[in-house]
Amino acid sequence: NIDADLVTYGKIIGAGLPVGAFGGKKEIMECIAPLGNVYQAGTLSGNPVAMASGLTMLNLITSDKSLYNNLEKITASIEIGLKEIFKRKGIPHTVNRCGSMFTLFFCEGPVRNLGEAKNSDTQLFARFFHGMLNEGIYMAPSQFETAFVSSAIGQSEVDLFLSSAEKVTSNL
Repeated sequence: NIDADLVTYGKIIGAGLPVGAFGGKKEIMECIAPLGNVYQAGTLSGNPVAMASGLTMLNLITSDKSLYNNLEKITASIEIGLKEIFKRKGIPHTVNRCGSMFTLFFCEGPVRNLGEAKNSDTQLFARFFHGMLNEGIYMAPSQFETAFVSSAIGQSEVDLFLSSAEKVTSNL
């Protein structure tokens, strides 16, 4: 029920591959060539691999009605597990999560903006990152980036992630 003049979509429509799309009301879209005088092109326009990936992902999303609920549960278990580990170890932390995205900050929360995020212990995050990497867990290397949990992640991967976090925090 969105009545936008113009909408844009990012790489989600390519299942994570580099692609974007836009669309809009007829009177706006008719300004685009070949009907109008605004030419639009791009290096990856119509990339067949991204389009096939996006179509496959959209089909999976629409056919698996439990996908987002399962993704929510998996990501919540990561959030809860991390909070329990850091609390038990007495490590100041904040875990912000929205759906299947989360960010870990090594500071007392809340973290709602860049100013509050800058109060984080980035050196501690760097040590945690490298410790996790040594355990075979690759996270975003900056504390200011978001982790995106994939629907391919299951409970065994969550258990591995949390046991690695437990081990790494013992050596911080």
